[in-house]
Amino acid sequence: MHPEVTEEQAELKASVERFWRAQVSPDRLAAWAKDAAGIDDPTWRAIADLGWLGIGVGPSHGGSGLGLVEVACVLEECARGLLPRRVADAIRGAVALGDLDPDAAELSDLASGRKRATLALDERGARRAEHLQTRVDSDGVTGEKWCVVDPSADWHIVSARDGADVSLLLVDGSRAAVTPLRTFDGSEQGVVGYDSAQVVRVLAGGDGGAPALRRLQRVQTALALAEMVGGMRAALDDTVAYVQQREQFGQKIAVFQAVQHQVADMALAHTASRHLAWRAISRIAHGTEEGAELAIAAAFVARSFKDITMTAHHLHGGAGYVVEHPLHYHSERAQALAIRYAPEADALADVADAVLGPA
Repeated sequence: MHPEVTEEQAELKASVERFWRAQVSPDRLAAWAKDAAGIDDPTWRAIADLGWLGIGVGPSHGGSGLGLVEVACVLEECARGLLPRRVADAIRGAVALGDLDPDAAELSDLASGRKRATLALDERGARRAEHLQTRVDSDGVTGEKWCVVDPSADWHIVSARDGADVSLLLVDGSRAAVTPLRTFDGSEQGVVGYDSAQVVRVLAGGDGGAPALRRLQRVQTALALAEMVGGMRAALDDTVAYVQQREQFGQKIAVFQAVQHQVADMALAHTASRHLAWRAISRIAHGTEEGAELAIAAAFVARSFKDITMTAHHLHGGAGYVVEHPLHYHSERAQALAIRYAPEADALADVADAVLGPA
């Protein structure tokens, strides 16, 4: 189930595709991988000028004011074209802050690309609100967050216990101590410590804190599904093109039945993933969820993305394992996105709870 694509959405997707086809090359991918920021400044400025960073930000703050479906369309194409991870992370941060505080003054800087926001929600061994150890009091925020993407961002959206409640807080990123983490895709990620870090503003709290955190996590997972679908589409398209031109034993390897079976399995997995992902995204966007759509999609899509990229490597043979070939970026992102946004054990536990009831 893909939402009915409007003319505006189709043009939005096409504009992203035109950009990555013109800008992304093996040389630039290699250069971005060596850059501490993961992207060069001219490319960042060009993307900011196109308005993608503010796509989910209201017009009063220089954004486009578009919804979750449009944001997902952009991220799907960004992933398909292997645009730098910092772009997707910046869009995610702006969407999160815009959802929590549509009138936040910081949104103007996020939409223009002058500054960035990130999410510091997860803790070691704790993803749910009731397990949080980070605390906020009159002195500020104290605690440690794990797997924070883009931890050098200017603002951090932090989840913390506030007495018996949960709060979402905007914290100055310069007050955070960052320990870098190694990631599968080489993107910037870290363990972030806060020691009585000053709170810029409370974004959600009291009885509304835990539901706001839950929605924030679900929206971020939904956006990750869009990225996964874009990445697996690229791996599938590249593999189909490769087997149609690669020769072995005097003929194209696409004529071999074993190859056809594997490509067919990839295509089926992509089609099912696209259906499940966009059903979840669409229902979250329109408030029509009926059950475990997101958990089912997270469990299936993340696994399929990893399987598709591994099969693509297999069918490419040695060509798929050289660093100059772009395929390894997709397989690395498959692992990173699955770990960060759709851990299989958690997704399957949510599915089991929905089907069988909580343990």
